[in-house]
Amino acid sequence: MVNDPLRIIHVTSASQMIYGAVQSMLTLAEAQKKHGDHVSFVTFKGKPFGSELRKLNWETREIKVRAKIDPFAIAKMRRHFLLQKADIIQTHLSTSSINGCLAARLARIPCVGTVHGMSGKLSFVFADHLIGVSKGVKQHLESQGVKSSKVTAVYNGVDLPTTLLTKSEARKQFGLSSDSFVIGTVARLTDMKGIDSAIRTIAEVKKSVPNIQYALVGDGEGKDRYLKLAHDLGVTSEIHFLGYQKNVFDSLVAMDLFLFPSLKEALGMAVVEALRVGLPVVSTNVGGLPEVVDDRVGKLVPPNDVSEMTSAICDLINSSSLDQLKENAIARAEELFSVESMRSGTQSVYESLLHKRNNSK
Repeated sequence: MVNDPLRIIHVTSASQMIYGAVQSMLTLAEAQKKHGDHVSFVTFKGKPFGSELRKLNWETREIKVRAKIDPFAIAKMRRHFLLQKADIIQTHLSTSSINGCLAARLARIPCVGTVHGMSGKLSFVFADHLIGVSKGVKQHLESQGVKSSKVTAVYNGVDLPTTLLTKSEARKQFGLSSDSFVIGTVARLTDMKGIDSAIRTIAEVKKSVPNIQYALVGDGEGKDRYLKLAHDLGVTSEIHFLGYQKNVFDSLVAMDLFLFPSLKEALGMAVVEALRVGLPVVSTNVGGLPEVVDDRVGKLVPPNDVSEMTSAICDLINSSSLDQLKENAIARAEELFSVESMRSGTQSVYESLLHKRNNSK
């Protein structure tokens, strides 16, 4: 067991704070800090994320990285790791994992590569151990030849903010009707998130549930195309494009049901957040999503299947067990996706690596 506080450095190539992988990394770092560990960051110079971290009072070193493998950056990272007397390096995203893990190896410091998506193994070959954010990610890596013993599945955790809007306050803030049944999605507005299918589904659901509204939370390059699709399908008044929301829970509490039509997903943190506020979920059956959604909290459907998605939503709207699903959703999020379980699961990986290093000296 490792009893003393650890000196942990998280290395990330993230450019902004808006992505789920970045938010999960920050949630982990906060939990580690509260546990008593010393936590700092290495970010890539020229990207705004470093200054965003410093505004949050995180100790941050920015290093210029010019290529997928940058010898100069690796040398600077190695020197920084040694000067900081780091016990563990944890990397996030592909370019940071290649450069950060190489630097950690040269410094002889254990390195954990976090795999936030259905990624190729080559970006993580220099890590001593991998953490996949779901069993689906672990299986994806194993299918590429990565040894099972080198990958540990650790679910991301999520906590509610200390204060939440009421449903009526949230609906007023976002211009949603108080007497409508509100379906919502939180996702980037891209093809990979299946937004096209979601809008077509809303048009179908409207035929049998005329008082629905659809809150679409997120930004992306597909927005204009989805606005046109909504117009062409005659659901412009039903669909509300709410844009990116820094506090996603403000929009989630306005909803009655969560729709997640993604075509590829490692875990689906937006779904975990939806469960945390008690939303029943209709989700596609891809990647790690079956680990999040089961029949106690909602329904899984095939991707791009408007008919199945429509049927699932209508079944839940008309279900007599909707209140029970809401209770189950909160319980499932608390049981499987707590911040403490994420921290302790990560800590176990650290302890195993440090034990091996100490025994090899």
